[in-house]
Amino acid sequence: MKTLKGTIASLGSLLLLIVVTSCSKEETTTTENELELVSLKAKKETLESQLKKVNRATMRYHSFEQAKKAGYADPYPFNPSIYVPNMGFHYINVGLIDGEFDMEKPEILLYVPNEQGQLKLVGVEYAVPKAISPTPPEGFVGDADHWDDNPNVAGGSWTLHAWIVEENPNGVFAEFNPNVPFSDPSDN
Repeated sequence: MKTLKGTIASLGSLLLLIVVTSCSKEETTTTENELELVSLKAKKETLESQLKKVNRATMRYHSFEQAKKAGYADPYPFNPSIYVPNMGFHYINVGLIDGEFDMEKPEILLYVPNEQGQLKLVGVEYAVPKAISPTPPEGFVGDADHWDDNPNVAGGSWTLHAWIVEENPNGVFAEFNPNVPFSDPSDN
């Protein structure tokens, strides 16, 4: 009888071990899949939240007077740029050219005038001099942002556009925006 009870107990323990092991494998797989989905969602939300943060930080620059007060229209020979097709005028804040990427302090603001010449903020641009950073800086989360090698900014810089105001069908970080007029609307 003792042997039968021992055998039954051993079989019961073995059966319990099999059930627990198979459940934990399923739970682990499910947990890994759930974590992967959460991670992907978190990355997307993080990029979205970063862009919202940029939008909040630059909201005051919808008023060009505020941009001037913040140093974006200081009189330099290159400030503002000529009107760039599908980009607009570039107003640079030289004091922000420090080699650091700070999403809430873009070095350049992009404006397009209406027919009466009133400027409308359409996007921002970041600039990191290549003399300080020989490789493109880490920018926004993920790999959607692509830094361009721009020889025309600060003696050669890595630049990144972010179309946070004027939607860009080519993507928020595309260099050119077909929704921005090709030529200066105030020249008509």
